[in-house]
Amino acid sequence: MYLRKKLAKYYINLRGWKTNRKIVVIESDDWGSIRMASLKSYTNLLKIGIPVNQSKFNSLDGLERTDDLKELFKVLLKYRDKKGNHPVITACAVVANPDFKKIEASDFSKYHFETIEKTYETCGEPELLDLWKEEGIKNNLLFPQFHGREHLNPKKWISILNNGSETERAAFNENTLLGLSQAYTSSAQNYMAAFESVNDDHKVEIKKITIEGLAIFEKIFGFKSISFMPSQSKQFDELNETLMHEGVWFNQGGQHFIRNENGSFQKVDKFWGDQDDYGMTYWRRNCTFEPYKNQNSNHVDSCLNEMAIAFRCGKPAVINSHRINFTSRLDEKHRDLSLEKLDNLLKKILIKWPDVEFMNSAQLASILEKR
Repeated sequence: MYLRKKLAKYYINLRGWKTNRKIVVIESDDWGSIRMASLKSYTNLLKIGIPVNQSKFNSLDGLERTDDLKELFKVLLKYRDKKGNHPVITACAVVANPDFKKIEASDFSKYHFETIEKTYETCGEPELLDLWKEEGIKNNLLFPQFHGREHLNPKKWISILNNGSETERAAFNENTLLGLSQAYTSSAQNYMAAFESVNDDHKVEIKKITIEGLAIFEKIFGFKSISFMPSQSKQFDELNETLMHEGVWFNQGGQHFIRNENGSFQKVDKFWGDQDDYGMTYWRRNCTFEPYKNQNSNHVDSCLNEMAIAFRCGKPAVINSHRINFTSRLDEKHRDLSLEKLDNLLKKILIKWPDVEFMNSAQLASILEKR
């Protein structure tokens, strides 16, 4: 680990709440989001000259499949901590996606959405949600928390679709969300950050979407989400008041970004156990396991080194690992390679720290609440 990076890790971990327990939490964003609809959509967009191959999220990330959950569960079920708990992935999930047909029928004048229940059915995964609930949640293997109603900013996206972006229209025709397109590279046009506001009226709209999204989350999964991770780590501070009113007391985004009046973004650093004026409590993701970035890199040892610093500083190891690592809609080999690395990581964790405790984010929140 380079010295500068190592010092930065100590800076993140030394301040704030401490514990002697070696807690391991894996937080994984983007579950439920449609992203690239299919390999066929990817190929079609590439054929018409859209460089989707230049973005990992466009070339590798698609809606999870039933088989992805089964393969992930196989790895997680191989291991137990000292208390008999399996490793668990906290799936920071969205609960809706655009309803492309209804939006097109409105001549792009109005945004419409469908819940992930319908998305799974239309994408050929009608059994996925039952598997998630009956095995993933019941056995604490894949535990959902709130990431947004959908992984996009409806106001911005509809505006872009109506402002002549041929790239985004082509993606729309493939039921795909590209994110930042070649035509819109400025942060002002980034429509994937669901909680980024452009003015006060937009803040009101986002608050309403958040309340609706949390209600859908509870209806789908059968319980409230008590923690939250803003998509692309962007939000406005007043959103926390709305979240807390709806039962979300913990924010996983200890480092996030708020938009200044001049349109630039300001980084906000919160440390373990910090509370803001609304009473929202923060923690930090202090370890990284992201094989999608480069399958040839040693992600296992790098993550273990970061975990060692976290434990040395009296902090849980909260591992950031996006869904893109574990899905196969576009590339099954990529998923399998990531799962091999996850298997190796879990094995080495238990060898190096036999007293670790595997937890989901809600369980971590309950410990912070009692501090």
